[in-house]
Amino acid sequence: MKKTLIAAALALGATFAATAAPISLAFDSDGAAVLWNKPAAGSFVDEYVFEVPYAHTGFSGSFTTSLLGNKDIDFSRIYITDGAAKLFDFVQTSTDATHSEQWTLNNATLTSGVGYHLFLEGSSALRGTLYTGELSVVSSVPEPGTWALALAGLGAIGWLSRRRAG
Repeated sequence: MKKTLIAAALALGATFAATAAPISLAFDSDGAAVLWNKPAAGSFVDEYVFEVPYAHTGFSGSFTTSLLGNKDIDFSRIYITDGAAKLFDFVQTSTDATHSEQWTLNNATLTSGVGYHLFLEGSSALRGTLYTGELSVVSSVPEPGTWALALAGLGAIGWLSRRRAG
């Protein structure tokens, strides 16, 4: 009985040790985040956590597998959740003759201040195979320079209208 409990505890500990902590993503000032990973051979689930930097954000992303000889990654699913529910699925948009894959997500709407989780699930034929990805966010709120230009244009139109009328 004692040996069974010790074996179960060791197995449980190994399971938790093999589960990697989520990787935090940060967006640069242009609203882009670049990521890559070389998963171990076999099945994998990579988790990334992030918050979008802008309010009312348009969000896009793409992932590509990179092959070295016969090394291959096959994604089975790429998706984003808010921690409670699956929100957005990436779609496989192409596979070429070398089995390199391209997955994309376009025009998703994410909210700033919410913690999102990005999951990449798949399998890797051999260690050393690489995937790369890029996420980008675009603010739907105009920047101050855009507002200033629009107001200057309206002011010029108003001035011209008043001058013609007078």
